[in-house]
Amino acid sequence: MKERVEKTFEDIEEIPLFYIESGSRLWGIASPDSDFDVRGFHIQSKKQYFDFKRHRDIIEILDGDFDLVSYELGKMFGLLAKSNPNVFEWVRANIVYFNSLPEWPELQAQIIENFDFHALFHHYRSMAKGHLRLLETGREFTYKKAFYCIRGLLSAEVAAKEIIPELLIDNLFDQVDEGSEVMEIAKDSLDRKKQQAEKETVPEPDQKKILTAISDFAGQLESKAPQKGNNRQKLESVLSAYSHFIRTEYYA
Repeated sequence: MKERVEKTFEDIEEIPLFYIESGSRLWGIASPDSDFDVRGFHIQSKKQYFDFKRHRDIIEILDGDFDLVSYELGKMFGLLAKSNPNVFEWVRANIVYFNSLPEWPELQAQIIENFDFHALFHHYRSMAKGHLRLLETGREFTYKKAFYCIRGLLSAEVAAKEIIPELLIDNLFDQVDEGSEVMEIAKDSLDRKKQQAEKETVPEPDQKKILTAISDFAGQLESKAPQKGNNRQKLESVLSAYSHFIRTEYYA
């Protein structure tokens, strides 16, 4: 996979910095037909950086089962500063395909230390509600959608306790109280997702039961939001210093 990342940047000016596996393979829930969701960030070439014109801040490549999304350094760090959970998962990923960043473990530790649980909670809850709205329409009532919705809710519940939600699903399950109906649905949906195709539809008789359990669980989270953190200024300082360091390395 490292070679595919490098090949992607052979014919473009941008310079790759950091790429990981995201999505189902990272979470330990891949289906037989899951894509490789490669995510990360790059830096513009020196020519692009000093140009008066604005250049793209996102690269998207879809080639068969190879799905790559790359953010420009400024865009990536801007999202991290807002405690965006998607890019936070990239930072914590244990499946790393490409990393040319110096002093990465130190930066990673400081990002994790200063992340805002309030923002993390609301982002995961919002993601889950987005999947829930799709389920409510009945048009995309798949085990994949149901599971992704529940995963977001479980992650939000863990974040509400000011604990960082685990990426591997079995470890996330260990962070949540056993015995709830939504947990049973999550595990059943996961088993079906792993064994079947990505878009297997939930039988109609089971849809109402799943919707009710998910909606009830989502409602219980309403009052669990953690207090807003006060580390954003520190996180922005860390990211600004590292951005200056990297840009100096490449553009000096």
